Amino acid sequence: MYRLLPFLFLLAISPESDKKMENFNSFIMATKESVASIKNGLENFHSAAVPLMKSFSSGKTGQAAGRPPGDEENNSR
Repeated sequence: MYRLLPFLFLLAISPESDKKMENFNSFIMATKESVASIKNGLENFHSAAVPLMKSFSSGKTGQAAGRPPGDEENNSR
C-alpha cells in the first residue's frame, strides 16, 4: 500500500487527474465486464460440450442429435 503513495500524490497535484481517473475507471469496468462475459460463455460452452462428448463416446449419437432412442434403425431406409 505504501508503494502507491507517490502515485497518489502525483495524481493529486496533476491537472485534470479526476477526468483521467474517470476514463481509467470506465476502461477497467469495461474490461471487467468483458472478462466476465467471456468466462460465462466458456462455462456455458463447457457445460454443453461435456455431455455431448460423453454421449458420443458412449455410442448414443442419435440421442445426442435430438432424435429419440432407437430412431437410428428407422433412418437406415
